[in-house]
Amino acid sequence: MRKKTNNINGFTLIELLVVVSILSILMALALPNFSDTIEAQASNAEFKRIRTMLNLARSEAIKRGGDVSICASDDGLDCDLNNWSNGYIIFVDNNGDANGAAGTIDAGDEVIRAYNAAGSSSTITMTVPMLTYNSLGFSGTGGTQTFKICPSSNNANNARSLEVGPSGRGRLIETGIVCP
Repeated sequence: MRKKTNNINGFTLIELLVVVSILSILMALALPNFSDTIEAQASNAEFKRIRTMLNLARSEAIKRGGDVSICASDDGLDCDLNNWSNGYIIFVDNNGDANGAAGTIDAGDEVIRAYNAAGSSSTITMTVPMLTYNSLGFSGTGGTQTFKICPSSNNANNARSLEVGPSGRGRLIETGIVCP
């Protein structure tokens, strides 16, 4: 006769509770760093999006042989004075009356591209209401202009800035940024 054995394979309740508590401690330690990483990636993505927009506007100005401008826009149809967090548009101001305020885009002007809000909770500010590139690809706005991207937490370590010099090229600034 064969002897019947009860081989129960599994975990005891104590073992399961120990594993769950260790995992909870590890998650509590990792979660703040993970949130910080996500916030930094969102700022980097917004920086790349703005740099792409600037490169498009610059290349369009050179290609068309005339001024191409960028302004904040919440609807993709007209400028919205200094509200860069809601989106922006690239346009050709054919009659030369644009100033970046509402009503800037009028009959005869051409919107090249509209960018909607990226969905991030970052706040984007710009030192001027409108940036213009001339036919040579240089900044027609004059001086150095700055886009500042601040995350919703206002953590300056995750903030990014893009400086547009008189040459029209943008460069990344990651240090010394003050978020409100």
